[in-house]
Amino acid sequence: DLRGRSKCYVSDWTDGFAAHVHILAPSTYIFFASVIPALTFGEQLSDETEGQINGVHVLITTAMCGTIQALFGGQPLLIVGVAEPIVLVYGYMFIVAKTYEIPFVPWASVTLFWVALMCALLAIMNSCCYIHHFTRFSGELFGLLIALLFLQQAIKGLAS
Repeated sequence: DLRGRSKCYVSDWTDGFAAHVHILAPSTYIFFASVIPALTFGEQLSDETEGQINGVHVLITTAMCGTIQALFGGQPLLIVGVAEPIVLVYGYMFIVAKTYEIPFVPWASVTLFWVALMCALLAIMNSCCYIHHFTRFSGELFGLLIALLFLQQAIKGLAS
């Protein structure tokens, strides 16, 4: 990945700064496309984890990940953020932690370090070159999953 993006890295930044006011619209869009879900899902996480993870945590981590991705990932304008499946995973992790009396935040932190290690290994092995083996069906199926999860949350909210 680094070798492939290294040719474009400098031009991504210089072209962005050379665009002056024209970069304002996409930057504003990326900002709000990252902030609004962070606040929304942060509030939902706060409800699911009894406040142990909240909107402030999600907003700070979204900002940190976006900055790291922009500086080192070679794509300054990228939407980075949390999604409904992540909220569900944290919700179930919280239930398990509460059931077995495991401290939730340290357990979630260790889980995230493992995820970071796996992501780094995938990047080192350049696994993105295999994306062409997946069809649009996989992406559409994931979109359907997210839609069903939102529907489930809506029904759950109406029932309570």
